[in-house]
Amino acid sequence: MQVVRLVKTSDLQQVSELIKKTGIGMTTMPKNRKEVQERIAWSVNSANKKSANPNKDTYLFVLENEKKIIGISAIYTSVSKEKPSVFFKLKKIKLSSDTYKFEKTSDILQLHLLHKPYSELGTIFIDPSSRGRGRGSLLSFARLQLIAAHKSRFDKKILVEIRGWKDKNNKSYFWESFSKAFFNLDFFSIDRLSYIDNHFITESVPKFPFIVELLPKRVQKVLAKPHPNAMPALSMLAKQGFKTNGLVDILDGGPCMEVLATKIPIVKSSFKVKVEVKRSLNFSNYGFITNYSLNNFRVVRENYNLIKNNTIEISQKTAKALQISTGDKVRINIESI
Repeated sequence: MQVVRLVKTSDLQQVSELIKKTGIGMTTMPKNRKEVQERIAWSVNSANKKSANPNKDTYLFVLENEKKIIGISAIYTSVSKEKPSVFFKLKKIKLSSDTYKFEKTSDILQLHLLHKPYSELGTIFIDPSSRGRGRGSLLSFARLQLIAAHKSRFDKKILVEIRGWKDKNNKSYFWESFSKAFFNLDFFSIDRLSYIDNHFITESVPKFPFIVELLPKRVQKVLAKPHPNAMPALSMLAKQGFKTNGLVDILDGGPCMEVLATKIPIVKSSFKVKVEVKRSLNFSNYGFITNYSLNNFRVVRENYNLIKNNTIEISQKTAKALQISTGDKVRINIESI
């Protein structure tokens, strides 16, 4: 059975091996084993802390299939709390002339700082040999289930950065023909540094606006355009209320999406029920089932029966995956079966 859970310290070896398969494009997860260990410890500490308020926390999830870790994803809280997050922002301005009696609206791109803290969905990856069968949505939406079960630990606004467009050779036209001019390092060095500390970006990128139609044509074509591989994720997020907000990644020109946590359908529709574990069942319902533990948080997407008095019946196999028993409370979402 497939289950998404929060990472444990004993997962270090498997997580390290999985991250090696991400290639150079994922800079939010370090490749160095010691740094991976630190990131896991950060997640474990976040899940064990007594304070229920967001405070620069990381929650790292793993997708496990028959005890093998085949995917990872994460939520980061209080992003921009200590230092503002840096983006470009797409805006419209009106240009006019009283002398020649004309008005024109133009798109501009300008450096933009986010000061108000938000929580960010990020670091999602599934082993290429294990993709499909709904695993991407399970791993992605498990993060939203954690928000539903423990709302106070997350910021009001949830943001996600969508990977920007690149060609089949992993070449970013936005970087090559625009952003590269502001820096003296290669793309992946800059991307890695920006994750650690992005202050240098505000020092390097001009503050004045760039008129989009004056940018190279191939930059205009890929501006705020998602990578083809990111389209399924973008579609899933859009169905959960995420909308583009005009923010654009400084380096690859990818779009950003945001939503208020209270407006996410899967968060709004989940509710608490009691569990009864049964040996055999004819199921009438299907959906996410989430236990109420934080440091042992677990999510499955399985069959169950919703019966009277806000109770569900689940199989022994599902109970084992969630590490729960009869009488425990869980959160569920009802989907069509």
